[in-house]
Amino acid sequence: MNRAVYLPAITAAACLQGCTLLAVIVHNFPGLDDGRVFAARTVARPAAASPLRSLAGHSRVFDEFTFRDENGVSTRLAQYLEHTRTAAFAVLHNNRIVYERYGRGYDERSLLNSFSIAKAVLATLVGIALADGSITSLDDTVEKYRPEFAGTAYGTVTVRRLVTMTSGMADEPALLASKARYYYGDDLHVLVARTMANGSADKQWRYSDADAQMLGFVLESAVGMSVSAYLEKTLWKPLGMESDAIWSLDRDGGVEKAFCCLHARARDFARFGRLYLQHGRSNGTQLVPADWAALSVLPAVATSFGHLHQQFWWRPPGDEGDFFAYGHDGQYLYVSPRAQVVIVKFSETRHQNPVPMFRAVANALTTPQLVAGVDRQVSRLDH
Repeated sequence: MNRAVYLPAITAAACLQGCTLLAVIVHNFPGLDDGRVFAARTVARPAAASPLRSLAGHSRVFDEFTFRDENGVSTRLAQYLEHTRTAAFAVLHNNRIVYERYGRGYDERSLLNSFSIAKAVLATLVGIALADGSITSLDDTVEKYRPEFAGTAYGTVTVRRLVTMTSGMADEPALLASKARYYYGDDLHVLVARTMANGSADKQWRYSDADAQMLGFVLESAVGMSVSAYLEKTLWKPLGMESDAIWSLDRDGGVEKAFCCLHARARDFARFGRLYLQHGRSNGTQLVPADWAALSVLPAVATSFGHLHQQFWWRPPGDEGDFFAYGHDGQYLYVSPRAQVVIVKFSETRHQNPVPMFRAVANALTTPQLVAGVDRQVSRLDH
């Protein structure tokens, strides 16, 4: 085949899809470093980062830590992290980073693509907007805040339905899968407006990037600023994040991909998770309503994945009170309020179920023996 002959035809066909297909061809697979690919809006850090204690050196206590993985096999943590293509791994316990490991060309300064972990951040911002009165009720409809969607399938959908992913919407049939169209699309307004009701009266749960993106549109109008600016104002600066973050846009000057694509350092994702250990408080200030941080405002919804879904967080089987946010290709932000543990794991494979590992690490940190082993290493104050 003469590629010089066919490339213009492929390009023309791609642009019939709003150039989304062309973007898929050019960029191939989504990655942790996709912050370099898309237009983005900066989320500025504060003048000074909040102190975060860490260990003076690499922790052999955790390198040699052994647990039973998802297959019931006894595995060393260092081996498991290597096997699951882990780029960043950080364990925060009682406001101290007790283990940190990077690989695959990434380090503590890397801005890592959250993928759908951003949904948990988005839902947190909605909780804040409800508390400050920007959103007056979970039962408000989309068209109250975004009149341009009146008359579309989303117009009468409530904020409650968006946050629980029970809108009853279905994606418009198209050549590309919906995930690719949302990730690479250059006009999310048009894409969401074309969403159709699925015809089901019971509005069962369905994982939906469209619901999350519409929630971002509602939030933007309700607070009168971009989603990135609201994140900066209400969380990024008050939490004392150590680095600027960036949030990918659908195009230059466009809107945030609210369903994904917040790029930040692993430690700053840990700081965000810590907010859920502290009942929504940071440095004596209630940043997030306590009931929202306790995931008690909206009921958990049963899903086809065997996990409960609640305020864009996942609750795994087994009643341990823990929950996690999950990204497309193995990105996890795990929170165990009982153990006072946050674990950040950014990987480059979806072929894993690290919940048994998360729970093993969290449970071990409730035992005096492991904590004593960590405490024997000299602590330092880090930023």
